[in-house]
Amino acid sequence: MIDLLGIISILLVSLIYVIIALRLPVISKIIIAALFVRIIILFVGNLVPLPDTGSDSRSFELVAWDMAQDGFSNLYLNYPGIDSKFYSFLIAIPYSLFGRSILMAKSMSLFFGMGSVILSWLVAKKLFNNNIIALKVGWVVALFPSLILYSVITMREAYVSFFFLIAILGVISWFRDENFRSIILAISGFVLSSFFHGGMLLGVIFFFTVILFFSFKKFLKLFKQLKINKKNLIIIIISLLIMTFYFTNKFAIPKIGTFESAIELKFVINKVFHKGDSSYPDFLNINSATEFLYKSPIRALYFLFSPFPWDINKISHLIGLIDSLLYIALTYLIFCNRKLVLKDPAFFSIFLILAGYFFVFGVGVDSFGTSIRHRSKFVIAMILLAAPFIPNIIYSIQKNLKKSHEKI
Repeated sequence: MIDLLGIISILLVSLIYVIIALRLPVISKIIIAALFVRIIILFVGNLVPLPDTGSDSRSFELVAWDMAQDGFSNLYLNYPGIDSKFYSFLIAIPYSLFGRSILMAKSMSLFFGMGSVILSWLVAKKLFNNNIIALKVGWVVALFPSLILYSVITMREAYVSFFFLIAILGVISWFRDENFRSIILAISGFVLSSFFHGGMLLGVIFFFTVILFFSFKKFLKLFKQLKINKKNLIIIIISLLIMTFYFTNKFAIPKIGTFESAIELKFVINKVFHKGDSSYPDFLNINSATEFLYKSPIRALYFLFSPFPWDINKISHLIGLIDSLLYIALTYLIFCNRKLVLKDPAFFSIFLILAGYFFVFGVGVDSFGTSIRHRSKFVIAMILLAAPFIPNIIYSIQKNLKKSHEKI
């Protein structure tokens, strides 16, 4: 439904990013292209239903409107903390002030989706120190189908992607600069993303596991030379404390629980299975500890690449098949870039963090319909790892990249 409040919201978001485009001429074409495509799809979504705009999307918006009924001054009473309802709480803030407008709620997704486009360019510059590759990353993120979709519907993915990208920036900054502010930035990104999906908090555990490995390796090397780096020692102590707190069940991660409950087989079995036209094949059901060991990696592959051709049983599933082909292509390009991924600690850390998420989500997700949504949270990180080998498919884009490079 198109309404004046929604139109004003979209115009406001558009104005913000047009101003940013004028201030950043190097990526102005990327910003304008990303904005144009998203606004077109947003309005198309008001005429025909877009993928993943079913019950979950409507539920988030309805809960937001229900929360807003108490008025802005009482909205704090509905604050849910790290919970799926936090997204509804966020939408309820403008609802309580200005009234209900689904288009306005979608414009909030648009704001964060566009933010991810610009942030991906900045992160790529930090990671590669190469303007051409950074611009290529910006173009791919601007035009990637699932990122466009989740930038214009009332779902949490655009928010998760944005804050996860901030976390990735912190990870890269740590390995490039080894500044404690980088660790704070990484933790902030993981924590903020967890407000929209509790499982994202696992990134903190993954991150400290990774930097513990590299820091301990560096510590041993210096120790053999009878030297001790204070910063390195502090990182080791902090990492060990955080990991000890989690592995001794001192705190729980939303949707996953404590470490003890997370590895309990009954918890895993009861958590993940249901029947539906997009559910995983029955042979992926986990019924024992032995099956968990060898089926978990297969489920991770299903999470990343499904639906496969043999999973298609209705025309709408073809959209998922196209999405899966894009992830297969990205994975192949990451494989092509394996030498840099294995050599550079920043790249390798991103890879390990992604692998951790894919394993956990692979176990927890039970259908390719759901996996399409959840894996979009991580696709920008995959694009970063694949970036050097992403081809310039469209000549005009390649030409623009060269022109932009000459201006820098």
